[in-house]
Amino acid sequence: MKRLYVIALSALMLASCGGSQKDAKENKGTSNTEVVQENNASNNDLVKSIDYNYFVKRIWDMEKYPDSFAYKNELPCVIDFYADWCGPCKKIAPIMEELAEEYEGRVMFFKVNVDKDLKLATVFKIRNIPTVFFLPKEGQPSSQVGGLSKEGYISIINKHLID
Repeated sequence: MKRLYVIALSALMLASCGGSQKDAKENKGTSNTEVVQENNASNNDLVKSIDYNYFVKRIWDMEKYPDSFAYKNELPCVIDFYADWCGPCKKIAPIMEELAEEYEGRVMFFKVNVDKDLKLATVFKIRNIPTVFFLPKEGQPSSQVGGLSKEGYISIINKHLID
């Protein structure tokens, strides 16, 4: 009975976002991984996957302006830092897509896979995922660690990004 409890507890730990990249790679052939990839695949082009180079060129050149936030975009943006193996990340992915449609032309939406772009995740000191950053045209960025409801994200966007 104790062995069954340990196995169940281990499975729960692996299913949470506390699992490692190694755990995700070992489970790659499972149907759960297929669901993860399907859930994170964008149904539209409104939530764009970006990397460090894109970020520096089009959002904020941290190399040129390391001590101050110098936003480059015409519209404020939301950046979702996620991983394919993260359960809460899978839950907020469709919310981000819905929000991107609702705020089209007013707010841009991006996503960064922390397993594929470790450099950008390190710069932003991402320790837990999902972490969502809100970058206004003027003022300082803010962030939210952990998944929220759609209404929670709407509240933050309206308060910090929309005039």
